[in-house]
Amino acid sequence: MRALLLAALIATAAPAWADDRYVDVEHADVVRLPAPAATIIIGNPAIADAVIHDRSTLIVTGKMAGRTNIIALDRRGRVIFADDIVVGSARRGQVVVQRGMNRTTYACGQGCDAVAAVGDDADTFDRVTSQQQTRIQLAQDAVAASEGSDALAGGSDE
Repeated sequence: MRALLLAALIATAAPAWADDRYVDVEHADVVRLPAPAATIIIGNPAIADAVIHDRSTLIVTGKMAGRTNIIALDRRGRVIFADDIVVGSARRGQVVVQRGMNRTTYACGQGCDAVAAVGDDADTFDRVTSQQQTRIQLAQDAVAASEGSDALAGGSDE
């Protein structure tokens, strides 16, 4: 009896989940609107962000795992679009290694690189985050140095 009740609850709740828009963390999705938008509202901007591309197209970016909503209004303030957004971790191209209680996440393409993912071992998370911050700073320093240089790359001033 209990199993039958649980199955009935899941069956009635499943269609609601199917209606949600799903976006991977650190990925973007295109949303076509039924009419031109003037204003976009995100329930929790820490979870997702959206920009109006051409008044009838939104670009929604997943920022952090969670659930929020998005509303688009026309010039008169009428709702032209409203939907729930579920942001979750990308599973494609990802490997998770569990060693006892410690978890490490890798993003894989031709090779695999450790990435900082919520729920990973704290030491690994901190090490990967520190390395990423150092890499970003090196890139920013290189851009700043190249902007301050008048010489063409590989060329000569003579």
